[in-house]
Amino acid sequence: MMRNYLETLVLKHRRLNRLIDNCKAAGRQQEMQRLKRVRLQIKDKIAAKQRISVPQNS
Repeated sequence: MMRNYLETLVLKHRRLNRLIDNCKAAGRQQEMQRLKRVRLQIKDKIAAKQRISVPQNS
């Protein structure tokens, strides 16, 4: 279940990368900044889930 959620987050992150590239080409700066904020939030979620799923040796 967590793996599916992580895969979904990764796909959303990739999709946002493509949208941001399209905004750059079209000169839509405000939309690009909004998408970058959302992308960063997703990246943070991905990192958090990866930390949870990888056991740490203490």
